[in-house]
Amino acid sequence: MQRKTHHVLVIGAGASGVLMTAHLLQHRDPQLRVTLVERSPELGAGIAYGTSHPDHLLNVRAANMSAFPGDPDHFWRWVGEHSSADCLDSQSFAPRRLYRDYLADLLAPHLVQKPGSKRLTILHDQVFGLQETPEGLIAGLAFSEPIKADIAILATGNEGPKLQPTPWRYDGWFDAGPAAVPPDAQVVIVGTGLTMADRVLSLLHAGHRGSITAISRRGLRPQTHRQVDALRLDAADIPFDAGILYLTRWLRGLVREHMARGGDWRSCIDGLRPHTQALWRSLSQEARLGFLRHARAWWDIHRHRMAPAAAARIETALASGQLRIVAGRVSRFDSDPRGDGVTVRYVTRTGSAEQSLHAKAVFECRGRASDVTATDNPVLRKLFADGLVRSDALCLGLDVGEDCAVIRRDGRKSNRLYAVGPITSGVFWEIVAVPDIRQQVAMLAGRLMAVEAPKVFNLTP
Repeated sequence: MQRKTHHVLVIGAGASGVLMTAHLLQHRDPQLRVTLVERSPELGAGIAYGTSHPDHLLNVRAANMSAFPGDPDHFWRWVGEHSSADCLDSQSFAPRRLYRDYLADLLAPHLVQKPGSKRLTILHDQVFGLQETPEGLIAGLAFSEPIKADIAILATGNEGPKLQPTPWRYDGWFDAGPAAVPPDAQVVIVGTGLTMADRVLSLLHAGHRGSITAISRRGLRPQTHRQVDALRLDAADIPFDAGILYLTRWLRGLVREHMARGGDWRSCIDGLRPHTQALWRSLSQEARLGFLRHARAWWDIHRHRMAPAAAARIETALASGQLRIVAGRVSRFDSDPRGDGVTVRYVTRTGSAEQSLHAKAVFECRGRASDVTATDNPVLRKLFADGLVRSDALCLGLDVGEDCAVIRRDGRKSNRLYAVGPITSGVFWEIVAVPDIRQQVAMLAGRLMAVEAPKVFNLTP
């Protein structure tokens, strides 16, 4: 990199933005300044860690949640110093609210400024546009003066259109909702993944007694974590460049062989983790589409597993009949004209006749929409309009190079604008969990600071 970086603007202070900022500030360049812009009042409180619910646990063990690849025990040491009662040992699953506190604390030492030093500035504001100039970038803010920077890094997390507001529908990503639902009311959850589990736990914690029906196309729910060792897989063992059908058969065969020797299927999935980004990049566009249509749901429930304590509560709710999981497709919602809830109409996977049930509330837990161009984030909308970014081929996120530099509409790679975290999922796929994001931001920080990033690569869940 020819140009020396002095001022970096990081847009978004969820997990990706905080980790990016922390890795930049680890470099001791006295000329480096970082400005972190976040519209919400809390740092680290994005979709994943914004919850304050005590039953919402990390889906990765504490031992593997360090912010720094080169210091794998960092989070566990922090837990011991700040909140050991919430996490019994390094193999346990800590409350997600605790991880939010950890993320915020990563930046706390840098907020204590030495005389004449201003390495970190945090602005609770919103960036609505970026303009490139020969000297750098100018960011327009909603409530502050424009900011000039050498580099800008987009760390805005999951993007997509917001739900249309209705009196009976709630966004399953956030805590709001369960307390407002009458305890005996019937509730419908659309989606049966990890977000569904969070919403069920929230309802049960609030004393909900009514029935809960969760509907998804296949009716699959996340598997449960067990403490197993990852199977050692070398790159030579992986069938890169294969079609999705061959890959599926290969993985199933690997699991069968390992289990026949007394192993656990989780070891195979965990052993594949260090190779999944390279595997995704090796797939053709047709193979990626095939994966999303036919294999993604199966991969997700085995890859993104539940903490044992959370899984046990879900099993209890299923056994009691309070929770019911339906494999089917929601065909439409009919709002009650008196404002007394909604009729949910759906068709089961094995039936053809439309069925219906009346609910007081519906929680949308299908995950974020895949079309990043439909986002209502003003800075992304402006960047798309100006041609400074483009979506990846599947519209899952922004198109970026392997170095995280965004690719413009005309196909040219930017040398001033970068993106990290879930917004790059179309290029890297496995980039939503901290073990993946920390490696990505360590690499980018090293490039920007013209030093070599740490090479430790621990992705065991």
